[in-house]
Amino acid sequence: MTRGSVHDDLRRLPWWVAVALTVLALVVLALRAVGLAVAVVVTTAERLDVAAAIRAGITPLGASSWLISTAVPAPDWTRMGGE
Repeated sequence: MTRGSVHDDLRRLPWWVAVALTVLALVVLALRAVGLAVAVVVTTAERLDVAAAIRAGITPLGASSWLISTAVPAPDWTRMGGE
């Protein structure tokens, strides 16, 4: 096995394979960027949903309930007996 750079490896490939790999890499990069943007938007929307629900005094949606732990003290479910 010889030690070469990626540039040297791409030079050994036929030009159409190198172009196809480059296009594939750019598509994957674009999809990852879009996925990151969607994740930021969804996370922001969930945080706004939880903040509005807590401010209104209602229980937020179940999908957002993991955010509540820092905003509202959780009841002690481990204690035996009633109050």
